Amino acid sequence: MGAGTVLRTLIFGKDADRKRRSAKAARIRALPDRRVMAESYVPALAAEGGRILWVGCREYTLDDYAALEAGGGEVWTTDIDAAAERWGRSGRHRTGDVCEADGIFSDLIFDAVVCNGVLGYGVDNSEQQQRALKALAAILRPGGRLLLGWNTDKISDPVAAGFTEAHFDPTPLGDQPSRVRFDAVTHVYDSFVRKA
Repeated sequence: MGAGTVLRTLIFGKDADRKRRSAKAARIRALPDRRVMAESYVPALAAEGGRILWVGCREYTLDDYAALEAGGGEVWTTDIDAAAERWGRSGRHRTGDVCEADGIFSDLIFDAVVCNGVLGYGVDNSEQQQRALKALAAILRPGGRLLLGWNTDKISDPVAAGFTEAHFDPTPLGDQPSRVRFDAVTHVYDSFVRKA
């Protein structure tokens, strides 16, 4: 436990750090891109059901897993940070690098993958991005969905660079077109289906 956490606990009580984290999660979920995730993409993926892999776990993604599962999905999670397991799905979480997802999940095939906020946040260079997308294609069934979220201020456009071309075709998801941009934030969503 860090000195700041100890000090907040002494001054504000043992729930202070949890409340601070929850307030941060609420602020993140209020962003326009996160609202589209919660109000459009998650319901569309839930309606399709199946086995869904969520890449990158944080406190603010917990509600999304629950909504996907309420619609009949079976959510699995992964994150490179072992500490993020606490925000993953109990019994269905594996720690590892998304660039090695085909090894981490060699025993599973997914109907959908949500990879949001990973490219540019650890998977930064073009070689890593290409490897991650190839690894995700290997564990996604033909016709399965990939929802890719990335930020224009973190990386160059992976679609324009051709990184998705070999394995994925752009396609709308739910009530959203295949690419969604936002004026207020640098986030972009691209939705795809895996080629046969």
